[in-house]
Amino acid sequence: MGRVQTRIPEGGAIEDTPDMTTEEYSKIMKQRLGGEYRRFVRHIMQSVKPPEGAKVLEIGPGPGWGGIWLLCERTDLRLDGLEASVDMIRAATKNAETEGVSERIRYLRGIVEQMTEISDNSYDLVISRDSLHHWEEPQQGFREISRVVKPEGRVYIQDMRRDLGFFAKCLVNILGPLFAGRMLKYWKTSIAASYTPEELRKMLSTLQLGHWTVRSNVLELSVEASTL
Repeated sequence: MGRVQTRIPEGGAIEDTPDMTTEEYSKIMKQRLGGEYRRFVRHIMQSVKPPEGAKVLEIGPGPGWGGIWLLCERTDLRLDGLEASVDMIRAATKNAETEGVSERIRYLRGIVEQMTEISDNSYDLVISRDSLHHWEEPQQGFREISRVVKPEGRVYIQDMRRDLGFFAKCLVNILGPLFAGRMLKYWKTSIAASYTPEELRKMLSTLQLGHWTVRSNVLELSVEASTL
């Protein structure tokens, strides 16, 4: 695979800029990545399998499409979204209203490393899509997730991987402009800020959290935990 580039942190919350509001960002993400959000939801439905009436915590929901569409599929679920950006909370709240699930979603401002206002063992399921590379202290984030999820609960965290092989690099550089459009530069900086599967395995091994597993495919990785 060759030498893996040094990780370049991307920074924290995504907020309004003179070039793009979070509502515009949300619209582009839905158009360009709607299929990826749906795939994320399908995996949760088919493999993670939230229990009946589960209370879900979504870390870094951004415009909210993952959690919103999960609730569209499962009308018995309720979800809290922990988001650092007030601008994203505004956009996600509008999206939840448009999709008719606002009564079952609550957005909270905060970061994964400091969930002090959330009690221990509060959630049946913790999920996150493309947020991990934004965490400033991922080890502390994993500790906090382990604290707030119930002992019998489940965790599914999906993100990009930095150690892309030749085929994956071709996908990003050749098909990326067609697939991502004007979001391509953000996709590339997110890849540069992401972790490798081995980095996460080493990180989790030092935390001794139990049955947490790192899996990966050509472009992505996931961290999953379940006591079941």
